[in-house]
Amino acid sequence: MVVIHVVAFKFKESVGQEMRQEIYDEFNQFKSNCKQADGSQYIVDFKSGDVNTSKEGGGKGFHQTFVVTFASQDHVTYYVNQDPVHVAFVKKVFPLLEDVFIYDFDA
Repeated sequence: MVVIHVVAFKFKESVGQEMRQEIYDEFNQFKSNCKQADGSQYIVDFKSGDVNTSKEGGGKGFHQTFVVTFASQDHVTYYVNQDPVHVAFVKKVFPLLEDVFIYDFDA
């Protein structure tokens, strides 16, 4: 069983395209940049998108979506609370957001 971690960003109107792209590019480096204390990588898979192509609607104005796969809940806990790359990113990005959607599930 793995843990799927879904994150979607809706930026404040004041956040320009250049900053949005910077955030997108930085998050897209997480699979290689996020490491456990021993230096090993722990993100199993990573997918992202910055254009909603759904014909069903329901995107609710979100600009970017990321799907991160972890091997265990322990890895998610480390990622959220201890990984220095993720912790610094959260401090940088949250002030730029109008809304964020975060949803985890076991698969």
